[in-house]
Amino acid sequence: MANWWMISSINGNENLLTKWTSNGVITFGFPEIGNPMEYDTKDKLLIKCDEVYSKETPMMRIQREGYIWKFSREIAKGDRVISYDPQDKEYYIGTVDSNYEYNPKEWPKYPSMFRVKWINKHISESSMSKNLRASLSSSSPIFMVFGCEAEMGRLIVSSGSADEILKKEKKLYNDAVQCVKNIVYSMDKNKFDSVLKDILTAMDYKVSSQFDNDNKNSYLIVNEDKLKFTKNIIRVCILENKDIVESENILNIISKYSDQISNYLIVTDKPIEKEILAEVTKKYFIINMSGKDMVKAMFCYYDKLDSKIKNVLLLKKMYI
Repeated sequence: MANWWMISSINGNENLLTKWTSNGVITFGFPEIGNPMEYDTKDKLLIKCDEVYSKETPMMRIQREGYIWKFSREIAKGDRVISYDPQDKEYYIGTVDSNYEYNPKEWPKYPSMFRVKWINKHISESSMSKNLRASLSSSSPIFMVFGCEAEMGRLIVSSGSADEILKKEKKLYNDAVQCVKNIVYSMDKNKFDSVLKDILTAMDYKVSSQFDNDNKNSYLIVNEDKLKFTKNIIRVCILENKDIVESENILNIISKYSDQISNYLIVTDKPIEKEILAEVTKKYFIINMSGKDMVKAMFCYYDKLDSKIKNVLLLKKMYI
């Protein structure tokens, strides 16, 4: 996986961004050191920094050694680089397209260099989330940026602020959930039961192969820890929307079972209203899996679903 690096383009009053983008490069200073690739360990490079920057404090020498080592040794071809233009308040982004080069002839003040493919789009500071802006802020001239890939990727390919993009993503996800839910709930009963049982199996429940009542709307699943110290037996009840309009209806259905099971997973198209669920949970431990919950579980455990179920649903995983 490519790393992301924030590299300052400011040296005193000089902003190097225009030169970098027009020449397809990114450069770094400290020419007094010479070619840093001549020093194959940090200790050797630090000795050179101690020699060249003897008038500086030990801490300053160590910092410079760290900056030079990062740029020359840790950046790799394919990594992403970010730099900031304080005048326009925009971030420039590029992809490293070469190995390290030492080029004092073309860049005497900044001889350390990589070839870079800069993208045409610049990211406005105002379009970024607060967390991303904070992660790009540092007094260091070079540092690795962690956890920025997702938001940067969205900002590169999209227009608008991070909040607007997230809203679009949320709508897209919700539309996908609703679409798959419509497919699942339009299936005949046998296919629906197969899909639900496969989801529960993917969630590591041991699922009974048979329904255990005449109405064929209930069966048992077992959840146990890996070492089998604890075992929970849960009854799965598939109820219609008309069955969940009142708490009394649900309690009457549960009371017809003659066993002592107190854990219930109630599967419904629409979610059970909170007030009704609260009444039922006074007597039993209930979890309600609505149609949308079922689809979200399907997405979450997609890789563990049986291939036959995937084919029935015509589902394929896509990264957006």
